[in-house]
Amino acid sequence: MLCDKEWIKHNQPYLLPFLYLFSRIVLFLTLVPYGYYGIGDLVVYREWTALAGWPYLDYWVEYPPLFPFLSEILFRIAGEQSFVYDFLMALVLAFAGSLSLHLFQKIASRLYGDATSQIRTLILFGILVVLPYTWWYADSLTLLLMMAGIWSLIERKEKLAGFWIGVGILLKWFPVFLLPALFRQRNFKDIFLISTIALLVVLIVFAMLYAISPEMTAASLKAQPNRSSWQTIWALMDGNLTTGAYLTTEQRLDPAQSTLRTGNPPVVPPLLTLPIFCGIGIILVARRPQPSDDNFLANIGIVWSLFLLWSPGWSSQWVLYILPLVLLTFTLNKGFVFSICLILVNLIEFPFLLGRHISETFYILIPIRVWLLVIMLSYWGRKHGKTNKVTHS
Repeated sequence: MLCDKEWIKHNQPYLLPFLYLFSRIVLFLTLVPYGYYGIGDLVVYREWTALAGWPYLDYWVEYPPLFPFLSEILFRIAGEQSFVYDFLMALVLAFAGSLSLHLFQKIASRLYGDATSQIRTLILFGILVVLPYTWWYADSLTLLLMMAGIWSLIERKEKLAGFWIGVGILLKWFPVFLLPALFRQRNFKDIFLISTIALLVVLIVFAMLYAISPEMTAASLKAQPNRSSWQTIWALMDGNLTTGAYLTTEQRLDPAQSTLRTGNPPVVPPLLTLPIFCGIGIILVARRPQPSDDNFLANIGIVWSLFLLWSPGWSSQWVLYILPLVLLTFTLNKGFVFSICLILVNLIEFPFLLGRHISETFYILIPIRVWLLVIMLSYWGRKHGKTNKVTHS
């Protein structure tokens, strides 16, 4: 805390000018070359939403069902007008981003007090307000539900936390990472309750979809595990110098297309390395027996960074899930520096260079990103919270 106060005292006068300069750099790397719509997935969402029928029923989608159905509903409300659909989607994502910032500030305030939490929230705001990943992709919605799950867990509202995590998984699988982070931070009864509620929410929805349309539901579930590697160390080993884009809109009408690989098969199968990364995670999390808000957040960081190091693929918008954890658990100095580095490395990688198909940069940018993840993992692995102790009921 003393270190944070000193950082605020010395750097607060320069923070807003720096964030303004940083925002100009971000806008040049993204909006200036590509425009508002950029080369993210906003246009892709609109294209597959315009297909006849409903996702999971009439065509398959690689996403869990909640966002595809939301996209379809917005498209129909817009009268299938692309401009109106884009506006409605922008409103939804902006609303999600604003609520995420609100929850971030509440969590930061609980950990650090009002003054420091406001600076941390200001840094996150200064990054997210210009970062196109917040409107080129739907991850702002998943981030909101992940933050809602974290806040509910910190507030000891286990049933609500289980619900938010379950709904978040139905948007994108990532909120499931909150569950292993509970190890040694909650008693078995609480973990069982939270996990059961979350998984029931997910299973009920998928069971209904499978009962109505088993073929398209199964194709949607098989799509992600069968993708070729992209934008990772593993992709370099496999010789897949491509981004995450991998299919055409029309392929979604054929369930058989969901399992087709578009790149080289893995040299090292992900299932072979999965036990190794899980073992590292168990060791690091098991070393942190003291239940506290700070330790729980560090555990999430451990799980997240290990997943990203293991994952065959990487999408630049996933940095949205890392930034709040960095700014909530690192000292202000480290959190600020790492946040800026993560954003710049990601933007230079995509869209600035890879958007122009300069794939040679993979051999430089991917190792830098991996190095940053390893440093963050080591920090989270040795971090031990001494405040906000949680007592088991």
